[in-house]
Amino acid sequence: MNPPAEKELRSAVADPFGGSGRPRLQLWVVVLVIVSLLLGAIVIGVLSAREMKSRISEDFNAQQLSLARHAASTLEHYFRTLKSELLTLSLSPSIQYVETVSWKNRMKISLSTVRDLSVFRITLISGDGRRTFVMNANQAVFIEETARTALPPYFDWCRDPANKNQVYASEVKQGIVENSEDGLVMELATPVYQISPDEAHPVPTQRFSGVLVFSLDAGSLAEKVVSPIRSGKTGYAWVIDQGGTFLYHLEGKFVGENAFEIRQVAEPRISFKKINFLQKEIMLQGKEGSSRYTSGWHRGDIGRTEKLIAFSPVHLGAANARRIWSVAVAAPISEVQDVIQGVYLRQAMIQGVFTVAVLIMLFFLRSYEMQWVGSLEWEVQKKTRDLQEYARRLGDSEARYRSLVDSADDLICGLDRNGRVMTFNEQWVRLTSRGSEDVIGKRIVDVVAFQDPNEILSAVEGVQKKARPISMEERIEIGDRVRWLDIKFNRVVYTDSMIAETENPSILMIARDITEHKQVESQLFNAQKLAALGELSAGVAHEINNPIAVILGFTEMLLDKEAEGSKQHEILKAIERQGENCKRIVENLLTFARVPQQDTTSTDVGVALQKVLDVVANTLLTRKVELKTDIPEHLPQVVGNAAELEQVFLNIINNAVAAMENGGRLNIKAQRHEQYVTIDFTDTGTGIAPENLEKIFEPFFTTKKVGEGTGLGLSVSYGLVKKAGGDIRVSSRQATEDKTGDTCFSVLLPVCEKC
Repeated sequence: MNPPAEKELRSAVADPFGGSGRPRLQLWVVVLVIVSLLLGAIVIGVLSAREMKSRISEDFNAQQLSLARHAASTLEHYFRTLKSELLTLSLSPSIQYVETVSWKNRMKISLSTVRDLSVFRITLISGDGRRTFVMNANQAVFIEETARTALPPYFDWCRDPANKNQVYASEVKQGIVENSEDGLVMELATPVYQISPDEAHPVPTQRFSGVLVFSLDAGSLAEKVVSPIRSGKTGYAWVIDQGGTFLYHLEGKFVGENAFEIRQVAEPRISFKKINFLQKEIMLQGKEGSSRYTSGWHRGDIGRTEKLIAFSPVHLGAANARRIWSVAVAAPISEVQDVIQGVYLRQAMIQGVFTVAVLIMLFFLRSYEMQWVGSLEWEVQKKTRDLQEYARRLGDSEARYRSLVDSADDLICGLDRNGRVMTFNEQWVRLTSRGSEDVIGKRIVDVVAFQDPNEILSAVEGVQKKARPISMEERIEIGDRVRWLDIKFNRVVYTDSMIAETENPSILMIARDITEHKQVESQLFNAQKLAALGELSAGVAHEINNPIAVILGFTEMLLDKEAEGSKQHEILKAIERQGENCKRIVENLLTFARVPQQDTTSTDVGVALQKVLDVVANTLLTRKVELKTDIPEHLPQVVGNAAELEQVFLNIINNAVAAMENGGRLNIKAQRHEQYVTIDFTDTGTGIAPENLEKIFEPFFTTKKVGEGTGLGLSVSYGLVKKAGGDIRVSSRQATEDKTGDTCFSVLLPVCEKC
C-alpha cells in the first residue's frame, strides 16, 4: 500500500463522518433511510402476497384440472370398454341366432365382465320386435312377448343398415336399476346381424336379427369414478350430463336434479349466474378449463362461499347423437387464502420486530463507535496482509482446480450471460474434437449441434433469472454420431468482491454422456412393448384361425365339384390362395407371440450365413447391389436353430436390398466379441427415419407400399433371436442431398459353450 493511500485510509478511520459537527445528522439520515426501506419492504410484501394469492390459486386450479382430466379419461375408458364388450357380444353366433342352449351362458359371461362397470341388465330384442330376451344383475332370465308399440326408440335406428357396427347411447333418465331401486338409467344399443358362422349355421345369412342392449346405472358409474376425488382438505367432484342433470354430487339430494334449477331452489338468495354460464356455455359444449364461482353451501355449511373450479369433458362416443358429460372438481378459495394470510401476518410481525430491533441497534451503535474505530485500523492492516497472501495462493489453487476439472468424467463448461463459451475441460475436447481457438467466445449452440438450440438458450436465460439449477436431457449430433447428454445449468455466485464477474463465467454447464443408458432404456421399452404386442397377436391369431380353416375347408369342397379350367374353378383357386396367405400370416403371428424358450441346439453360423448368401447372390446381382463380406473361418458354434437363423439373415438382407432401389453396397461382417458372435449387416440405402426406429420390430409395421410387405419379417426375426438368447440392434442415418444414408443391423448370438 503506497503512503498517500495509507494516510487517506488512516484519516477516514479516525473520523469516519468527516467532521465533529455532522455525525448526529448523518445518523438520523441513516435511520430515515432504513425506516423507508422497511416501509417499502412492507408495501412490496403486500403486493407480493396478492401476487402469491393469484399464482397459488392458479396452481391449485391446475391441480384440480388434472384431477378432472383423469376422472374424465377414466369414464371415457369405461365407455370404450362397454362399447367394445357390446360389439363383441353382438358378434357371437349364440346371440345372432338366439341359440336355445348357449345364448343364456353367453349373456351370463358378458354380464359378469361388465358388472363392475354398473351394467345391471342385458337385453336382446328379436329382429321382428316380438320377443325380448333379458338377463338381469341376479342372472335371472326372462323371455317376454313385446308389442310393436312398446319397442324402444332406438329399435328403428338399429334396423337402419347404415348403423351397422355402431353403438346408440340414450339420454340418462330416471328409472329402476338393480334391486328395484330408483336410479339414473342409460342404455347402449347396437344392431345384431347374422354374420358369424358356427356348426349349426356354416353359411351366415347376413340378415338383421335384433338389437342388443346394455342397461347401466349411470349414477353408480359416475359415483365410482369421482367420489374418491379430494381436492385440498374439503374439495370434491361432481358430474353432469349434456342436459345439465347431476349424475353424482356430494349432496345426495342433487343427484338426478337439474343443476340450473336445484341450486336456486336450495339457496334463492344467491345468484348462480356465473356457474350456470360455465356449465351451459363451456362445460356442456365439450370444453375444459378452470374458473371460480359463488356457491351457497359447502359440505353441509349453508352460506355464501367462493369456490375454485376446474372441469373436463367426457365424450361418450355415441353414433346417434352428441353425448357429453362433464366432470368438475371444486374447492373453497378460502383454503388457499387462509394459507397465504397466515404467511403474510407472520411476515408482517417479523418485519415489525426487525424494525424495532434495528432502531435500538442504531442508538447503541453510537456508544460503541469510538471503540469500533480504534480496532478498525488494525483489522484493515490484517486484511491487507491476508489479501496479499490470498493473491499469492490463488495462482496455485487455480492450477489445482483446473487439474481436477480436466480429470472429471463429466463435461464441464463455463458460459457467460449470452451463452458464449469462456472455459471448458478436457472431456469437452475429447467429445467435440475441437480446440480452444475454435470454441472460446462462440455460443455453445454454435459449438455443439443440439436438437433444440432454443431450449438451451432458454435454459441459460432462465437460470440467471430464477437463480436455481435447471436440468434437461438433450440429443446432440457430433459428425455422424448421435449422443444423449444429461445437462445441468447452475448460476455461478462470486463471494469475493475483488473478482470481476464480467471477466469470469456466469453459468456453469455440467453434462454427462447418457447415450448407453438411453439405448438400454430404449431396448427395455421395446422388449416390454413387444411382449404386450405378442400377447395381443396370439389372441388375434387364434381368433382368426377358425374362420380361415372354415374358408379353406369349404373352398376345397367346392373345388372338387368344379371342372378345372372353368371360371368358377379359377375363382375358387384365387380364394384358396388368399386363404393360404392369411394362414401363413397367422402362423407368423403365432411364431412371434409364442413364449420363447431357450434354444438348446447349436449352429455353425458361418455355414448358415453362407447358405443364405448363395440363395440371394442372383438377386443381389440383378438389383445392382455390391456385396462385401468379412466372415472369418472357424467361427465358434452359436446357440440357435440353423433354419431359424437362416430365416433371420434372409429377412435382414431382403430389407437391405429393398432400401437400395437404385443399387448400392451391402457389407456383412462377422466376429466374436466376448461371449457373443456378432454379425453386422450394413447397407447404403435410404436409412430409417428417427421416429420409425422404435417401431421397426412391431408386428405389421412397414414402410413399404401396400402389397409389398406384411410388416412381420423383423418382428419374427426378433423373436427367433431372443429365443436363442441373443439380441438385434440397429442404427441408421437417413440419406440427404449431400450424403448417402446407411443402416446397420447387428445380430448378437451367444456362443455355445458346450459345443
